[in-house]
Amino acid sequence: MQRTVTTWEEFCDVWDGVHNFLMADECVPFSFDMPPLERVVEEMRADPQARITSGMKGKSIVLEDVAEQFRATPVEQALTRPFGLAHFRLSVFDHPGGFLHGFEQQVVEPWQAALRKAGFTFERCYPIIFISGPRSATNYHMDFSHVLAWQIYGQKRFCGLKAPGHWAPWRTRVNYIPGDFERPGALQKSDELCYEMPPGSVLWNALLTPHWVEAGNEAAMSINISHGGLRLNGRLCPFERELEDYRAAVPGVIQNKSEGRY
Repeated sequence: MQRTVTTWEEFCDVWDGVHNFLMADECVPFSFDMPPLERVVEEMRADPQARITSGMKGKSIVLEDVAEQFRATPVEQALTRPFGLAHFRLSVFDHPGGFLHGFEQQVVEPWQAALRKAGFTFERCYPIIFISGPRSATNYHMDFSHVLAWQIYGQKRFCGLKAPGHWAPWRTRVNYIPGDFERPGALQKSDELCYEMPPGSVLWNALLTPHWVEAGNEAAMSINISHGGLRLNGRLCPFERELEDYRAAVPGVIQNKSEGRY
């Protein structure tokens, strides 16, 4: 079931499905020369908006705060231990002297322009950085967004499911709360749809489908572009449409708001 999409025509046919796929060629209209990982980590962890967690593997998302300890550890040592480092406001690093100087012009704007040219509109579209320590994990969860995951340093294993609707049916999706969502004990290797992502890999992760991401034996960094309200010729994907319909029909339902912006 693994797939690589290489043209916008093909992307428009499959973007709103429930399976993840790799992207290449004209579907990756951006590039950026990233400075060394050590510098990225130093700048990110110095910013108070950074989220720093343990990165420990488990059945569900673990957001244990280890910021104080991580910031006090020399970066060379910190990169040899499990951790999870994330930032949702990357524009704070996009300035002369910042490690992302020029990122908006070289990555964000070309990607958004390519989407619009293909007939897409969106309510939000912004990048996030995720850095994982060796053998760390972002555990079983779903996203209220379509995600374009671009692997920069190290290797990650990005796993979804062959039948996501079986493991997360309609009622689960529309009432999803991240911390209450655990990997089912009955889930087998044969149910998984996994991609190995060495540096340079780009993957499309489908909205509100269960997945998890594990780093290899060295620290690994990816930049994810998060999309909300993504429409092709005015049409939402089925899972986002059902979520919007449910929220409109049920007063007081939890509104899971996006953390990020550029």
